[in-house]
Amino acid sequence: MLYLADVPGGKPEWASQSIIAILTLWDRQEFSSARESIVRAVVTNLHLLDLHMQVSLFKKLLLMVRNLRAESDRMHALACICRTALCVDLFAKESVRRGQKPLAGTDIASLFEDARIRDDLNSARSKSLFREELVASLVESCFQLSLPLPEQKSSGMESRVIGALAYGTGYGALNWTEPALEVVEVCRPCVKWDCDGRTYAVDCYLKLLVRLCHIYDTRGGVKTIKDGASQDQILNETRLQNLQRELVKDLREVNTPRIHARLIWAIAEHINLEGLDPLLADDPDDPLNIIISNIHKVLFNVDLPANTSSRLQDVQAVLLSSQRLGSRNLRAGQLLSKELEEFRTNGLADSVNKHQCRLILQRIKYVQNHPDSRWTGVSEARGDYPFSHHKLTVQFYEAAAAQDRKLEGLVHRAILELWRPDPSELTILLTKGIDSPLLKLQPTAHTLTGSSDPCYVEAYHLADSGHGRITLHLKVLNLTELELDRVDIRVGLSGGLYFMDGSTQAVRQLRNLVSQDPVLSSVTLGVSHFERCALWVQVLYYPFYGRGAINDGDYAEEDQQIMKQKRSSRPELGEPVILRCQPYKIPLTELLLPHKISPVEFFRLWPSLPAVVEYTGTYIYEGSGFKATAAQQYGSSPFLGGLKSLSSKPFHKVCSHIIRTVAGFQLCYAAKTWYGGFLGMMIFGASEMSRNVDLGDETTTMICKFVVRASDASITKEIEADLQGWLDDLADGGVEYMPEDEVKEAAAERLRISLERIALFKAAQPPPKTPKSDDEEEEEKEDDENKNENENDGDKKEPKEEGKKTKGTLSKLTPEEVEHMALQTAVLQEWHVLCKERSSTVN
Repeated sequence: MLYLADVPGGKPEWASQSIIAILTLWDRQEFSSARESIVRAVVTNLHLLDLHMQVSLFKKLLLMVRNLRAESDRMHALACICRTALCVDLFAKESVRRGQKPLAGTDIASLFEDARIRDDLNSARSKSLFREELVASLVESCFQLSLPLPEQKSSGMESRVIGALAYGTGYGALNWTEPALEVVEVCRPCVKWDCDGRTYAVDCYLKLLVRLCHIYDTRGGVKTIKDGASQDQILNETRLQNLQRELVKDLREVNTPRIHARLIWAIAEHINLEGLDPLLADDPDDPLNIIISNIHKVLFNVDLPANTSSRLQDVQAVLLSSQRLGSRNLRAGQLLSKELEEFRTNGLADSVNKHQCRLILQRIKYVQNHPDSRWTGVSEARGDYPFSHHKLTVQFYEAAAAQDRKLEGLVHRAILELWRPDPSELTILLTKGIDSPLLKLQPTAHTLTGSSDPCYVEAYHLADSGHGRITLHLKVLNLTELELDRVDIRVGLSGGLYFMDGSTQAVRQLRNLVSQDPVLSSVTLGVSHFERCALWVQVLYYPFYGRGAINDGDYAEEDQQIMKQKRSSRPELGEPVILRCQPYKIPLTELLLPHKISPVEFFRLWPSLPAVVEYTGTYIYEGSGFKATAAQQYGSSPFLGGLKSLSSKPFHKVCSHIIRTVAGFQLCYAAKTWYGGFLGMMIFGASEMSRNVDLGDETTTMICKFVVRASDASITKEIEADLQGWLDDLADGGVEYMPEDEVKEAAAERLRISLERIALFKAAQPPPKTPKSDDEEEEEKEDDENKNENENDGDKKEPKEEGKKTKGTLSKLTPEEVEHMALQTAVLQEWHVLCKERSSTVN
């Protein structure tokens, strides 16, 4: 009923009866297991209801959502509630403007009316994650409301409410700042929270606050009617100015050290300094005095515990705030000059901070001496909020930061699914047809039994990352000429797999297996964590089923009645024939998801990933000589013959194509495990084109280096446990693992042979008849040959070290580091070029 109410031509009033019926079942004991689906059904269709009913439902729904166990359900429900609340608020304001009576409970504050939610919001040390999810979802929904509507009008069921919002309220959709202003007023207590170091929700709040202050230009004070401001604008600006003053008072009660500097930045950047009362200059409750005393706290770390990972960033933020504040106002400049002079001479300031203080003091002094040309020292407010874990150069893997990243991922996914849903699979198939990425090849089936076994079993698997499940599909074929009355398929597990019903193994009973007639069967399993796992299939068939003859001698001495009971209770199965099949290994790559990330972000994250695995692989690539040169010339690269299957694996290729240099290539991949751990992989390889193409060999063994870094050591342990298995998963058996010792031995052997050849060439040369300069040229040529041949060796370490010994170098970097930096620069350069091309095509 709910779904039918939202199809074109459907009647929204049909939905109200369904929703009332569903909610009456909410408190019933027998429906406790279905609460997730009940709430999901209600919140997805909430916008179909009459406005009065939506308003009465909000508070009840928030309490229901709070109890949901599944994170994805909870986030989806929160996103629905926040979106509908914002839309209702806009509708109500627009209807009041048109002269209708205001409807009670339509404002955002009504969401927080319930005592439990209000207490959570106002309690500084509550351990509830739900309040952070709620604030983050509300703020992200405000940002979505501020964006223009999507071009496609019919993206699915979700489009109707946004469409109605755009066309039903006239220009109401442009007034998104009004509900956003209510959001920042209601959520103000969040700046005082102590969330065990988590900052994502408060960062969201401050980002919205800064955006609103920038839009309303709070630096310039409240506009008047003479300036052309409307009554609504004057009211909103007055509310925002009052909110800023309240936040200044809250500075004393901030509990999370990292939020302290961020709140100072958000307020100092946009507060109206000219509107402060000059008579209160000595009053400790004057907003400017409170801001400067808090800047002093951060600089000298008076009340705050020293936190190594955030101290540097906090001091930098506060110094920049000081520069902007001091440049804007004379009294602020005088007070901050004292603070900065004191900090400069203090032992807490490092050399960078001392130089920065000197520069800031000079700027403040210049602005004070040249009041007419003040613009030189004042940087305009840009509405930017430069704090979040994305903006940090190095990401610290603290528990709080990891939880922040996880929460942000959940909130963003839920909000985008709701506001900007991807086109449905059916739409993609209809528009793109055969080119659709959804048309995938059927997975290849693996034979599990031997060639002479009477039962033939082959299997393939399908992975469902959304629900964390894997389904094994079996095809059983009776190869005997007899009809088998009964065949049992047993499936055992190893690794992080489990059956839904908690049993240790699954048993499927197949009856009356006709000769040469395939029977299909499937088993679905849950995956608990990222671990190498396998399914062990066993086939038991009963050739004597139903014909089990019982030896009467067994019961000769017993009573006749007991003998009858035993005979009737004993199943006539006969002895089974047990076929043990090969284990069906689930590739580790199946438990990964592609993680879309820009090259800049990838290289910023890469050094901070703690767990590392490095190993070498060899692969054979076909074609060199003229073929390779021609392929290189016409753009079809002969690289990675053995790694071509990587394109179909669940990795996101960070760059659009292989980064090529003279000496080699680099590939960057990013993925996430089903359970949130991050995994980055780089593949370095010697270039095929660096070989001497005149040798004419058509098959070449190439060496490539794999570097895998992960956010958790358990991920790399699983990969290290079976490196060849991991390589087989990546390249479908095209790459062979080679231990480091063998690589070094092979490189040393090649180097020895090449040096012997050079010595033979030198010995065979006639005595020099040319001047000395020509001799030197010959030697340089030989050195170049030596270098070229060294590049042909798979391993880059030893030949380069040899070259370093002979020639020497001014740089302290090793050749590997130099090459890596060059490749990284090439990656970023390529990415910037692609971004420019994309923006030019869009324009």
